[in-house]
Amino acid sequence: MTLNTTLQAARDMGVPERYAVMRRLAFLQPQIKHLEREIWGARRRMDRSRDPLIKALSESFIKDQEKELRPLKREATALLNHVNGKETVQAPGGITPEMIDLARQYPITSIIEFSKGRYRCCPFHEDRNPSMALYENHVHCFVCNQTWDSISATMALDGVTFREAVLALQS
Repeated sequence: MTLNTTLQAARDMGVPERYAVMRRLAFLQPQIKHLEREIWGARRRMDRSRDPLIKALSESFIKDQEKELRPLKREATALLNHVNGKETVQAPGGITPEMIDLARQYPITSIIEFSKGRYRCCPFHEDRNPSMALYENHVHCFVCNQTWDSISATMALDGVTFREAVLALQS
């Protein structure tokens, strides 16, 4: 949910905007705290363990939790800024965090084609054997040792800036 959707919901329900924002913050803060504790616990387990499997699983868990935490923190910050009167004015032609999230959700397989399963030759270097692997919504090349999401793949393949890539992936 974004600040605008919270404010629109407040208007639709006929409640004061400040009240709606404060209720949304009261809902978000325990969720943020819970995710931060989960990440902290996983980092401790990872640091204390000598087992590489536990370390790998903990690292994957941390990445997933951070992925969940990021938009919640961004929303909480926007809500707090609104309540405190610190509105950020969007520059003309600028991109919003929502636009970036939408661009990151763009299917990577629409940018880099994978015709034969999960592996293919990397388009960023000369390759005879498939070295690029497809994951949830990103790819990794074991030769380049690099990972690309939808935005970074568009930037690399089309030679465009971050802003241009985000705008191109809005669909």
